[in-house]
Amino acid sequence: MIAHEGAPAHWRQRIPLAAIDKVVAARLGQTRVHGNAQPAVFNRQIAMYLAKHVGRWSTTRIGRFYNGRDHSTVCYAVKKIEMLRNSQPDVDELLVGLQDEIVSKCEGNRAEGGHTANHPAGQTGGMLVTDQFLDLVIDRLLARLHRASAKGRHDKPSTGYSGALPGLA
Repeated sequence: MIAHEGAPAHWRQRIPLAAIDKVVAARLGQTRVHGNAQPAVFNRQIAMYLAKHVGRWSTTRIGRFYNGRDHSTVCYAVKKIEMLRNSQPDVDELLVGLQDEIVSKCEGNRAEGGHTANHPAGQTGGMLVTDQFLDLVIDRLLARLHRASAKGRHDKPSTGYSGALPGLA
């Protein structure tokens, strides 16, 4: 799929999760570890916040990247870092510094014709639009399935697979 020429620039220029994670890990320490031991949790929360606000990734996609965590974990991390940013000037300075470093490294890679880390085949441009579209579709399908399963629990016991996804007919 090729990006439309009229598509907003930020759709074509989403910063790869791996690039954000690499910058945060280099500055603060490991982020992608199993378990919830400090300081990895704080580092991961910082990376999740930046992935959401700088990289413009969905919470579902960010959670998958960080060892399959749920999107609600990402939402919690984003809210926690927002609170810390508003109450502690040193956290705000850290985030501004990391954001500047991430953006400058990614702009440098694009200027040099570098490939994005999230696309093994090195595809850019239209692929980023496609990924954003797929994230949106996945998020909406998961929400519909969740609503359908919640509704099904209140109606009658399920008899198994009906052959169609609810709400997609």
